[in-house]
Amino acid sequence: MSEEIKEISKILIFDIKGPMAHFRKFYTNSSSLSYLFPPRTVVAGIIAGILGLPSERFEKKKNVDKIYYELLNPNKCSIGLSVKSKIRKIMQTVNYSYTKTQNNQILFGKPTQIPLEILLTKNFGDEIQYRIYFSHNDNNIYNDFKSMISNNKFIYSPYLGISEFLASFEYIDETEVKLYETNDIIKISSVCKLKDIELNFNKDGIQYLVEKMPTGFLNDRTPLETEDYVVEVNRGVIWGQPKTQYYSLTYSENGKQINENILFI
Repeated sequence: MSEEIKEISKILIFDIKGPMAHFRKFYTNSSSLSYLFPPRTVVAGIIAGILGLPSERFEKKKNVDKIYYELLNPNKCSIGLSVKSKIRKIMQTVNYSYTKTQNNQILFGKPTQIPLEILLTKNFGDEIQYRIYFSHNDNNIYNDFKSMISNNKFIYSPYLGISEFLASFEYIDETEVKLYETNDIIKISSVCKLKDIELNFNKDGIQYLVEKMPTGFLNDRTPLETEDYVVEVNRGVIWGQPKTQYYSLTYSENGKQINENILFI
């Protein structure tokens, strides 16, 4: 086992969903390829938008000492994610216009066509759905966020990657979590870091996908180190032996009790 991870007493669980999504891979150039699920940086941005936390764009204008990169960094904020829908990808060409401001007027340049990879569900008419697990060591931020999502309120509209792909969210539950460790193969219901689990391939129909993603930003938007994350694309659960402690939780959804093991991203 690796060194122990931080203890968390309780977490909030909510879903975010929408008809389409795009989470641009940081290493793509002329073609905008998409991750299958939002990186931690995107989820933190969604949470910050719901709370109305300041971003770097307002730091100088409003003399803000702390922006959400710092307020929601991994040392203070724990974020987990599971993929709740079967997702497919399509490539579409979109027009981008070059614009600049001159003499208080917006000037438009020649539009450029860019291939854009878009996420859709495999079942026509369904919505893409991600389940988010959230905890914070600042009780004020935690309680404010609980109040917002449980009352379906937000400061800035959530969206799935780009502003054209508006999203909705649904509060599921609040529950306690407990830390465990094991040498057995268990089921993990969340996306997790590849280094934190020894994958098992003995289940029928398993298909693992590994994505390299940034883990966060400094206040000047300098990216932190990248990590390899693994997701199972058919059933949404990972079978393997955790190399670190994992979190176990029980919560209620639509009157049904759900037991899950998760790792934070």
